[in-house]
Amino acid sequence: MSPSWLDSLRFGLFPDRVAFARYGRGLRPRLIEKGVVAVEPGGPEPWRAPLAALAGLLGEHAKRPADAGIVVSNHFVRYLVLGANPGLSDRGEWREYAAHQFEETYGVKALGWDVRVAEARTPSPRLASAIDRALVEAALAAFAGSRARLVFIEPALVTAFNKAPAVQPPSFWFVHHEPGRVLLGLVRDGVWHSVRGRRAEARWHEELLQMVERESALLAGAEPCSEVLLSSLAGEKPAATGSLKVTAALPGLTADERLHAMVAA
Repeated sequence: MSPSWLDSLRFGLFPDRVAFARYGRGLRPRLIEKGVVAVEPGGPEPWRAPLAALAGLLGEHAKRPADAGIVVSNHFVRYLVLGANPGLSDRGEWREYAAHQFEETYGVKALGWDVRVAEARTPSPRLASAIDRALVEAALAAFAGSRARLVFIEPALVTAFNKAPAVQPPSFWFVHHEPGRVLLGLVRDGVWHSVRGRRAEARWHEELLQMVERESALLAGAEPCSEVLLSSLAGEKPAATGSLKVTAALPGLTADERLHAMVAA
């Protein structure tokens, strides 16, 4: 792999904060600085405030050319698992199919979403995500006046899953939590079979067993699964909960360290 001759900027866009990190050039980029900027959450488009903070961070920390990426909170993303479809042959066809499924599920408001589909072996189910197209356009506009080049925008669930341990059980629940939101996805042989989001109260982790049981009941006929891989930004200590075996995806890190691990290069 050739070393990068540009700095690397990473941002995490969350309802109440923006996490950022800057890395130097080279084959093994060195962390130069990192931080978190708090914002006032809420509004009809709750991503506006963190994106405005991101634009300010670009002015302060993109003093020279850099490649940049944004991890988008699950609060701003919708997900679907698309069933295996051997009739779809390329990425464009999968995106059209996913866009149709989002419209079927969420109605005409889905027409304003930017839809992406994760790669998977054929034929297999695939994970699809949707972000407000206005968010994507505003992010591109923020970078247009900076010295940084926006290379990717990635949903937090995808980022968290990609940072999970490489050695995994054949079947497991992948649980990704950030304050106020928890996602539960069933993964078998490296393939997503379901994903569903729920509101997360302060003591959500005490209800994890009930959450998994409810999801299992919705997947009638699915083989029972008791393995849980937990990726939590809040830093709750995973433990065996009833019949579940819970393993931490980011063990030994504080909540602040977990937040920055999500945006690390």
